[in-house]
Amino acid sequence: MSVLPRSSGTSSRPARSRRLAVVAATLASVLLVGTPAAHAVAPSAVPAPAELRVSSATTLVGEYVERGEQPSVEAAAQQAEEFLGRRLDVQRIYHRWDENLLGPVATSAVQRGRVPMLSILPKRGNGAVVPWAAIARGDADAQIRTHAQQVKALGPVVYLTLHHEADIAGSTYGTAADYVAAWRHYVDVLRAEGVTNVLWTWIPTTGSLTKPNTDPTARGFYPGDDVVDRIGTDAYNWFGCKSGNTSEWRSLERVTEGLRTFARNHGKKAVLGEWGSVEDPAQPDRRAAWLRDAFALFASWPELEAVAYFDTVGTCDWRLGTGTAAQTYRDLAASPDVRPRPMAWLETSATQGAGTLTVQLAGNRSFGALSATGTGVASWSLDLGDGTTRSGTGQPPAALQHTYGVGTFTPTLRVTDVHGLTATDARTISVAPAPAVTGVDERNVTTTAADLYAWVDTRGLAGTVTFQWRAGTTVVGTATVPVAAKSGSQQASTTAPRGLVPGTKYTWTVTVATAAGSASREDSWVTPGPPTVRAVDPAYVGPTSAQVKMRVNPNGVATTAWVEWGTTTLDQRTPTLSLGAVTYERGEQPTLSGLAPRTTYRYRVVAENAYGRTVGPEQTFTTKS
Repeated sequence: MSVLPRSSGTSSRPARSRRLAVVAATLASVLLVGTPAAHAVAPSAVPAPAELRVSSATTLVGEYVERGEQPSVEAAAQQAEEFLGRRLDVQRIYHRWDENLLGPVATSAVQRGRVPMLSILPKRGNGAVVPWAAIARGDADAQIRTHAQQVKALGPVVYLTLHHEADIAGSTYGTAADYVAAWRHYVDVLRAEGVTNVLWTWIPTTGSLTKPNTDPTARGFYPGDDVVDRIGTDAYNWFGCKSGNTSEWRSLERVTEGLRTFARNHGKKAVLGEWGSVEDPAQPDRRAAWLRDAFALFASWPELEAVAYFDTVGTCDWRLGTGTAAQTYRDLAASPDVRPRPMAWLETSATQGAGTLTVQLAGNRSFGALSATGTGVASWSLDLGDGTTRSGTGQPPAALQHTYGVGTFTPTLRVTDVHGLTATDARTISVAPAPAVTGVDERNVTTTAADLYAWVDTRGLAGTVTFQWRAGTTVVGTATVPVAAKSGSQQASTTAPRGLVPGTKYTWTVTVATAAGSASREDSWVTPGPPTVRAVDPAYVGPTSAQVKMRVNPNGVATTAWVEWGTTTLDQRTPTLSLGAVTYERGEQPTLSGLAPRTTYRYRVVAENAYGRTVGPEQTFTTKS
């Protein structure tokens, strides 16, 4: 297929040696340092971030990556990079109006050195639309100011779009004029808040860009050269996959005709916020050829700065999959010709552990601008995140071992390529401390059962909680339950203690264990039942009185007790004593008076509660002369 030539006055695509010459000539103005974006009219007082590419002969390659079966979007992005054998320059991200722009997806993208390409939809999480007119009036300024502070933390540069494809959003949001006013006000607020890292990226549909320039097509929705840095679109080869769209097989060159014209007319660089093609079931290799033509278009289109393949199921199935098209895309994306800037690539053997963690770190797959993976790096330094650093010349090492103690660390690899350009990649390594038992309790205690509760902090690791209960030194039972990987206190419990003996003290131990170690705590409970009476000798015996020792355990139930005494029959008793509902043995010493000298007396302790009466053994004493 033919590809679009460079704009007027430029030569054909330069050879590699020519590209390297361009690199050397433009080091002072590349990658986040240098001049503001060009505007057809005077730019605002706040300049846009500088050139992202080392040469206009190359294009930033990125993707929208869905989580799929991976534990996180970041894990899915790493999987995509592993498949491609290269780092992604750009990561496509979408947020609703009231979502945190510094969520885990954007935060990890910035940490890993990818440029966020972020679209904000003026619709709340509950589905409520934020009309463009309301934004323009300033009704939503509080949220916009929140966006501003969050955007500042999105790295050196971020492609930012307010409502991509607004031209097909519908009247619920407002008119084209409302949209333009909303965009301009949104930009004004962020600039007033000191935001300087944004490339304002306007993204209408391809259909809008190819229609005559009458409202409400692209021209009617265009906010103005002074508030737009990049012009983009979502470019797809539909091939009849959606009702109402063309059934014709269309090249990316044809799909993007309107974008190329509109961006050139406004003196703006172009981006593809989304792009992709479906398969042709009748021609299995047709999609692979379409992708080859697409990358050829990128090479011939110097104003095209960045592309983000929509690798998911949207309106149609745009996924690259694992077939011929995927292999072709991988080969094309691996070429040094689409590596406009250096990329550090820090890999770790583990990111989580406990106690101490020995990690193998590798940076050997980092690459310089216009260089293949694992080449083009002149020097490197690795801040291990715990106060220690390593550095060297040439490619970073393939294996560097380091041991971390308890804490959270951010090892950061910085590479400088052969052109003097730098890039960083950072990982987060968390080493958890030993777990802790933060609380215990016994609930629903009956004469024969109890429920045991424990609160534990596993410090972010999965683990187990083991309950063991004993009567004296005899182990009566054990139970183990799993606990989740969570920071902060979480509850664990067991209803296993059953078939217990009434009126018995049980001691129990709870032990929480994770890969970082274990911690235990002990407590006890008494099953309710009749009081327990223990016989002991009298405390004092005189000629006419005696003090007897009363030893009674109420076993957790309100209990009363007394002494019954006499010579031949136990026909007398002491006043009743209240011993409370304690779970330990109470001691009292009631006095028996009016006794006869040199006489033998019989006595016994009697205790009673709601569970029954306990009569202690009969004892004797003889008064003195």
